[in-house]
Formats: sequence, structure tokens, C-alpha cells
Amino acid sequence: MTTQYTAKAGRDVEVFIPLKGRPTPNVTWRRGDRNIAGDNRYTINSTERSTTLLIPKVTRDDCGKYLLEIENGVGEPKIVTVSLKVLDSPSTCQKLIVKNVTRGKLTLSWEAPLIDGGSPVTNYIVEKKASTMKAFQAITSECANTTYKVTGLEEDVAYFFRVSAENEFGVGDTCETAEPVRATETPGGVKDLVMLDSTKTSVTLQWTKPDHDGGSHITEYIIEKRTEEDSTWTLGATCRRCTCEVKGLKENAIMDFRVFAKNEKGTGDFSQIGPIIVKDFIIPPEASLVDYPNGELAVRIGQNIHIELPFKGKPRPTISWLKDNQPLKESDRIRFRTTDNKTAVTVRGAKKEHAGQYTLVLDNRTIKNYFDINVITLGPPSVPVGPIRFDEIKAQSIIISWDQPKDDGGSEISCYSVEKRETSHANWKLVCSSVVRTTFKIPNLVKGTAYQFRVRAENKFGVSEALTSPEVIAQHQYKPPGAPGKPVAYNVTSDGMTIKWEAPEFDGGSPILGYHVEKKDRNSLLWQKVNSTIISNREYRIIGLMEGLEYSFRVYAENNAGLSPVSEQSKHALAISPVDSVTLQWDVPKRDGGCKIVAYSVERRQGRGKWLRCNFTDISETQFTVTGLSPGDRFEFRVIARNAVGTISPPSNASAYIMTKDEIAPEIEWSPDQILTLRAGENVRLGCTITGRPVPQVLWYKDGKEIDKRTMIDIEITTGIGTSSLFIRDADRNHRGIYTVEAKNNSGTKKAEVNVRVQDTPGPVEGPIRFTGITVIDSTKSSITLEWTKPVFDGGMEIIGYNIDMCKASLEEWHRVNRQICIHTKYTAKGLVPGELYKFRVSAVNGSGEGEASVMASPVQALDRLTSPEIDIGADFKQTHIVKNGGIVTLHVAFRGKPAPLATWSRADGELPVMADVNTSDSFSTLTIEGCTRYEAGKYTLSLENNSGRKSITFTVKVLDTPGPPGAISFKDDFCLSCLAATRRRRWFCYYWLLYRNAESGPGGMDPLQHNSYKDVRVHPHSHASGRRIQVQNHCLQCRWYWRTC
Repeated sequence: MTTQYTAKAGRDVEVFIPLKGRPTPNVTWRRGDRNIAGDNRYTINSTERSTTLLIPKVTRDDCGKYLLEIENGVGEPKIVTVSLKVLDSPSTCQKLIVKNVTRGKLTLSWEAPLIDGGSPVTNYIVEKKASTMKAFQAITSECANTTYKVTGLEEDVAYFFRVSAENEFGVGDTCETAEPVRATETPGGVKDLVMLDSTKTSVTLQWTKPDHDGGSHITEYIIEKRTEEDSTWTLGATCRRCTCEVKGLKENAIMDFRVFAKNEKGTGDFSQIGPIIVKDFIIPPEASLVDYPNGELAVRIGQNIHIELPFKGKPRPTISWLKDNQPLKESDRIRFRTTDNKTAVTVRGAKKEHAGQYTLVLDNRTIKNYFDINVITLGPPSVPVGPIRFDEIKAQSIIISWDQPKDDGGSEISCYSVEKRETSHANWKLVCSSVVRTTFKIPNLVKGTAYQFRVRAENKFGVSEALTSPEVIAQHQYKPPGAPGKPVAYNVTSDGMTIKWEAPEFDGGSPILGYHVEKKDRNSLLWQKVNSTIISNREYRIIGLMEGLEYSFRVYAENNAGLSPVSEQSKHALAISPVDSVTLQWDVPKRDGGCKIVAYSVERRQGRGKWLRCNFTDISETQFTVTGLSPGDRFEFRVIARNAVGTISPPSNASAYIMTKDEIAPEIEWSPDQILTLRAGENVRLGCTITGRPVPQVLWYKDGKEIDKRTMIDIEITTGIGTSSLFIRDADRNHRGIYTVEAKNNSGTKKAEVNVRVQDTPGPVEGPIRFTGITVIDSTKSSITLEWTKPVFDGGMEIIGYNIDMCKASLEEWHRVNRQICIHTKYTAKGLVPGELYKFRVSAVNGSGEGEASVMASPVQALDRLTSPEIDIGADFKQTHIVKNGGIVTLHVAFRGKPAPLATWSRADGELPVMADVNTSDSFSTLTIEGCTRYEAGKYTLSLENNSGRKSITFTVKVLDTPGPPGAISFKDDFCLSCLAATRRRRWFCYYWLLYRNAESGPGGMDPLQHNSYKDVRVHPHSHASGRRIQVQNHCLQCRWYWRTC
């Protein structure tokens, strides 16, 4: 039996009390001492077995205790107390009073409501209204106490106040003040009391109003005075303004003055000034420049220049104006205006020439003072300073440069725009609108076409006039190159030799395409061309030479303009194979001098030098190997014979010249003063010393790939005997990397590398830019969101942000979208025309400037992008929830969709429980059920729907509770009975119980239903009774029996 009920306001409450007793008990319902049977609000239904009290649409007034009294003349009457708790807003607050009234402030105090509506009061709402108004306005809705200090009340206004309490179920009735209240007091003291003027018989005082007037208007000001000799204050004057002249004073008297403000409450505090000597007062002429910080005034071109200065002085000064120290005269454009205490000059439609120094001259015949205002005109910058220079002219591109404008228009130059046109066309085409330097490379030109270019400067106020270049033809400005360096022969053999040479000092304005080589032996008059195809490197191997002849060589270079003059002729080189050692063989002399030849001696000569002996012991054979020869030299050899008696033969004829090998493995040493980290635009210089014999062949690599001058025309490589260098003019980000120099000859190979870092503007952002969605600001389609990734190369400096440009696809006129640098890789462009196609491009910015832009591949249309509802399922998501009886279950679902889906909760077998609470936003919905019982178990479904589709998800809630009651008992035969299974089970259970007793076994004639002398049979559900059929034996067939199951 339930004796405690809780219900929300507005719902019906039915109190059910089962009854037992014989005879049938009489029922009386009371609330307090009042019998409510006769109250039409309540409906009472009573039977033999129960009584029901129905309270329709309960309110907070229905909460409390209800008493049920039952009696039937047998025994003492019984009383059952039923408690009803109504969940409603609080009742009216009590005893609202006003206290601590001051100027513009007061304090409200009240007592809490007698009925809190079944929930604690969370806060109070305080409201006010002027007595002349009809509607209340809220002062605060978050008052936590039963007092509140009200401030900011207006002057001369009477107010009503009211207070209402609020709990989680709503706002209660209001409690209102009975009479209007006015917040007033005496005024404060006047401020800034000064002497404005004085004469021989009067003093003029000036002041400002008090900070507060006490809540009512100030009716007048009272001025009191006293002399130095008399300490008594007397009335000097009264007035209603904040200036007053006190007359009737004695000349040269020393006076004190004080001023009071007065309202309907009385006089406030006074302000005092003194001592003041009564005499004629002289004030030096002064002007106030407080409205012009630093004495400057900035004006946009086309607007009016207006300078207005308050002044003072006694005697009154004469006024004149100067412009740049020259008298300023009134005209149609220039106007003057002067009042008692202010003077102004106005220049209509300001131009650049109106900038300068404006001077106000105040002269009162005793003192002359000057007051300067510097006027700055703001507008577009002046035209860039020309002429436009052509720093580099090629067939496909031209580099132009110019100087900054003389006048920046009062704002920093933000960028330049460059345009081009073919002289055969009248229309100009924009090349770039965001040039940050005074130089620019114009690409994609047509070879042989005449062009004009023009440049405009831009600041935040506008764009300047254009600076136009003269005509120029896009073509290479080439000349034949200069003569190459003198060739040097090395790695000489009997049939060939290698030569190398230096590049020309002047390339003619065009990269060197290659070289040609000619040869000539010493005895020939004609030069023969060696190569059949152009030679790309600065070394070449000539083969097919005749052994023993001396050869010389010459070289000439070729570029797009033609052939260079021939180089200086090389030194003659003998075609002979070098050796490390020489093995000589000879025949015995034809005559031995009459005695056996016993020894030989071998001699050598280097060039034209002396003959030197090669052997240190006697040679007995006719063969000898000479070692220890110096490398790279030519030698001759001869043999001398000696017989047994010591006679020495004349020397043999000298052998032919023999060349020795000169081979040393290469070595590389970098120059110590080279710079490996530099900024964009600086030159890269790499140099090294290379040793080895024969002279090594030198190759340069960048990032592991050989540098080919035909493709890498911006890299100059110079290699001489013993040295090699690499030069890059105006390096940029593309020149960063690892540079490797390789030297190789017959004795080996050597490599050395350096890492060159170039700090430049960032590369283009990686993309393409991904179109990620449309943000709808209102009912129109007006924005597009872009997203991109960081550039692969940051220019050697940190990326500080991005710039976004946009244009309509039909116009191709780019303009900057973001006012400030975007620091994220995501941006939303707003204010777009619905349905219009747009293009976007994004460029990265670092400390060196703005990099190349990455352009969106295809236009994007400003349209709503609708998405069907989707449910976000996290790692902790579960669809089956198990809760104990009396517990709380929370079903939370996160979702998304455009437009925001409509979320609806439903239950498979009926309406949602009374204690269910639903909380829904644009991105989630939560169903909370408190105090769960077996009746809240079941399936709950959340349905999501918008214009793009529908989505739903079903949850299963299980409540761990005792089983429900079995169905009605029915008899199958004389000894067997059966019952329906429990219709609502919340968990499996272990047993069925069958209870029975004799209907006549109640003592003293008591109703057998009131007697609990039941016998029981416990049956396991897995036994025969699991079919919910039970056989009962050994009971009297003549008696009546009561049966119940559980």
C-alpha cells in the first residue's frame, strides 16, 4: 500500500487504499480537521475492499497530508496518513519591504514562500516599474538571497517593485510593493569650482554640477562669501546656472567663497575657493589642443579639414590663422568661424596640397601665443617613381623594377599591382595584385611580341595612378660569347690525350650551349676539327693521334647567338704512353776488343740535362729494368760495355724519348670562407681546391643528380687546374639542397658535399584546396569554407599565416578576402552571392614575405550542402542498459546533420514513462528515467529526421526487479489447478509458490480472507510444475479452499 505520492502540477492524483474488515468499514477522508467529502474538488469512491481519493489537476495548494479514518464498530478506528507532494513552482514570497533608501539606491527584503513547490527555491526574480508605466522590467533573475540592493534608479521617478521565487519547475506568483518608492537624498557637492573672472567690484565663479543630485532636480545654487577680516559667512548670491557673478565687493579685498547645491531635500556639501583678491583679472591667451593628440589631425582626401580650438584670454585676444607660416586667407574653399570661446577653420574637399602646419595666433596686445596643428592628408599613394627598368629580357619572361612612391598617402604601402598588354591590343591584363617588392618577374610572354607594363601602388586607402613602361619586345638579348680559356693537355698516351679549359668570362647574355675543339701537329699548317657533335663539358678526350707527334689544340664556344672567337693555342704535347719503369734490351757489341765483355752500364738523361748512371752494380745480361723515374717526365737511355781488361766502349745511340706516368689519387678541400646559409636573393658561391695526377675530371651534383647546364641554366660551374667553383645568382628556395663535387682520374675517385640552406618565402600550399562545406548565415547561401595543408617547403623560416584571395569565376578579378593573416589552415569566406561560382587561391607567409599561391582546381558554387542525419557512436556506446529497481537510466545519443535533425523519442509498447525527461540540442539528445521499476523496462527508439533523410536507433532497457504477479488461477480437474505465468517478468526466478488454506479455518468467525493460515507448496520451475500446472494432494474434498500463487 502506497501512502506517499508525488505528482507534477496539472496532473490527476488517485490515492488507492485497500480495505479489510467485517462489517464493511466506514470511510472518512480529512485534510487537517476538515472533512473533504463535501468538497466538490475531491472525488471519493469507496467499496467493501478499497477506497479511492481522486484529486484532479493538482497544484501546489494540494500538497500536504490527508487522513483516512476507517471504523466498523469492531475494535478501535484506524487512521492512515497519506502524504502528497506536488512538483510545482513556489508560492508567493512574504513580507516584501523597502529599506536603506539613498540617492538612486535602495534595498529590498522579503521572506521565502511558505510552499516551495516540492523543490528547493533556486533563485529569486526581482522586477521594477515606474509608477507611470504598465509593464515591469527585470532587475535580476539570479538573486540567491532574500535581500537585494537595487541601484541605478532614475531621478524623480517613483517605482513599484515585485519579487517572485523560482525552482526547477518554474516561477511562482509575485509579491508586489503596495506604494511607489522614490530614491532621493540631498545633492552632492559641486565640482571644479574656479574663479572665471574678476573686476574691481565683483568676482565671477564657475563650477560643474554635482556627481549626484540626490534623486531630485537641483533647484538653485547658493554662494556664500567672507572677508579675511570677518570670519562670518554671508550670502553672496543665488543662481540656477553653474556660473555666477558676486557683486558689491570692495577693491583689493581678500575674499573666500563657497557654493552649495540645493534640492527638495535641502542643501548638500559645499565646495570652497579662496583667498581671491578683488581686482581686474588678466588671463594670458591660451588654446586647448586636447582634441588633437600630438597636435596632429589626419583627414581623408576629399573630406573637409575642420580644426576647432577652444580659447581664453583677458582682455579678449585677436585671432588669426597661418598655413606653413604664411597668412591663411578666407576663400570659397576656406572658411573661418569664431564664437566667444571657440575659433575654427574649415577647408572643404581636402587635397594633398592642403596638408601641412596650421597655426592659430592669439594676441591680446600684451602676450602673443601660437598653437600648431599638423594636418596629414590620407589617401592613395602617389604614382611609383619611374622609369620602369628592364633588368632581364628573355623570350618568355621579363624582369622589371621600379622605385617606391614619394608619397605613401599617410599609410604604409601594402603591395603593388602589375599589368601587361600587347601593344597591338588596347586591353590591359592583371599579372599580379600582391607584389610586395619593387621588382617582379613577368612570366608566360610570347616570343617576339611587343609589350607594355604598368605598375600601381596600393595602401589601405586606395590605389595610385599607374606608372607605364616604354614598349619592349620579348626576345633574347644575345651576343656571341667570349673566347674560352687556354686548353691544357693531360692524361697523355701514345694515341690520345685529354684537354680541359675555362669557360668564357662573358656568355653573351645566353647560356653556353657547348664547345668545339680543333687540333694541329707541330709540323702541320691546318687546323682540324675534332668533335662531330657539340661538347657540353669543359674537357674532351682526343683519340686517334699518331705516336711520337707533338700536338696543340684550340677551343671555341657556342651560344644561341653563334660561335665565339677561338681560344689561345695550347702548348704542344707529345703523343707517347707514360710508364712507371723502363726495361731496356740491347745486343752485344760486334767487337769485344779481344777480350770477353764482362759488364754493361746504363745511363739516362732527362730532357737536355746530364747523363746519369742508372745501375749501381755491373750488369752482366743484355737487359735491364730502370726504376725510380720521376713521374711525368721524358727520358732518354744509352748503354756502355766493359771487357775483362777494363776497356770501356763508346756509348750506344740514345733511345727514343719515353714518358713516365704521373698519377696521384684526387683530393678535395672546400674553401674555408664560403657561406652555406643565406637569404633568398643572395648569391651562392661554392669553391674547392682539387689535387691529383693526372688532372682529375670534375663533376658537380645537386641532391644526387648531375648538374646539367642545358637544363640548370641558372647554375654556373667554373673548373680550372687545381680548382672548381659553383655560382648561383639570386638564389631562391629551389636552390637549397646538398651539393656534391666529384673528382676522378685513373688513380681513383673522391667526393665531397655541403648542405646549402636558402631562407625564402614559403612554397605554394599543398592541395589542391579541399572544399569542406558551406556555412549558412541565414536563409541565404552566403559562405564557403576552405581547408588546406601546410607547404612542403617553409622557405627556411616558420610559417606565420596565410592569405586568401577570391574571385568570381566569370570575372577572374582576384581580391584579398582576409583582412588579417589567417593563422589556421581553415578559413570561411562570407558575404557571397547565392548560387554564384567562385575561385579561391591561398598563399603562405613567413618572415621573408608571401610565397606562391595554390589555386583551387575548379570553381565552387555557394549553395547549401544538406546532409542526412548520422549517429556518432563512440567507444563507450551501448544499446542495452541494465539498471536496478529504483535506479536511473540515461540514454545519450550524439548526432549530426544539416539542417539540424528533429529528434523524437518513442517507446515500443506505449507512451514514455511519466518520470522520463528528454533534453535535446542541435547535436545530441538524452532520455533520462529516474526511479526505474519493472514498468519502465522495454525498447526505446530515437528517430532523427531532416529534409535530407531519416535515421533511428533502438535501445533496450532491463530493470532488475521481483517478478510480477502470476495470472488468474483456473481448475483443470478435481485435483489439478493451473495459473497463468507472470505477465511482466524483469528477471528469471527460481520457484513458483502455491499457497492454500481451508475457507473455514479463520478463528472466531473472522473473514477467511483476513486470515493468513496458508499452507504452501514450493515448486522448482524445472520440475513438472514448470509448465505452470501443480497437482495438490491430501486435501478435504468437502471443504472450501482459497488458492494463491506467487
